[in-house]
Amino acid sequence: MNAIKLITDGYRKIFSGPNALLKNISLFALTGLLTAISLYFESFKAVKNLPTDINFSAFFAASAGLIILAVYIGGYTYKFMHKAFFETEEELLPDFNLEPIGLFLKALPLIIVWLIYLIIMIGIVAVGMAISMFIGIVLGILFLCMATFLSFIFVAYCENFNAKGLFNIILPFKFIAPTIGMVAILGILFIPVGILSMVPSVLAGLILGIIGYADTNIPAYVGGLLGGYFGLLAQFVWYYCLVQVYKERLRPMM
Repeated sequence: MNAIKLITDGYRKIFSGPNALLKNISLFALTGLLTAISLYFESFKAVKNLPTDINFSAFFAASAGLIILAVYIGGYTYKFMHKAFFETEEELLPDFNLEPIGLFLKALPLIIVWLIYLIIMIGIVAVGMAISMFIGIVLGILFLCMATFLSFIFVAYCENFNAKGLFNIILPFKFIAPTIGMVAILGILFIPVGILSMVPSVLAGLILGIIGYADTNIPAYVGGLLGGYFGLLAQFVWYYCLVQVYKERLRPMM
């Protein structure tokens, strides 16, 4: 398994297919809406008297919009991973419809249980640190292993959207030995990928600042839009790679 080829294949397939351009434009628009809402909340840092300065109708509308967008993007990512398993269609990006919301809600029990596991582990690490620095470090390493390889739980879930057997707290530790080498290589390779994903955002912000928009919200919006879009693409490619690692290294043991 060639990690570089996995990454390049992921990007190539995201932009392949007869409807790929339209889907990327839709993804760009979705990111633009998310960026606008995020900047709205950023504006509260300049508000000194919250009760009188906030339009609460707008605040609640923005909050609801942020939650809906987060749920949609989460469910869309699950659908993306599902398609990455089979790749029977020309296009890797899923269609934009209401299905991702249902997929996220269906995964909610799995999300909640693993969130509880992580909170419990954080508590155990804190207790371990209080007892002994050595115990705390050992428990902290175990927590990092769980958090790192937890992604494969959701990769496995997305194959058939079936959570049976995926609530076992030991599972992430079973995933370490077969995948740690490839995950480490991918992690290293995604450092420059992440940096390159931010280049359009930084350049756009600098250019807009130089040509006279430094005192407006335009550089922040355009920079956030580009950074969010390319960052989301990098996230999709990361999950595409994890699906391929799972198929080769973990599916037989599952």
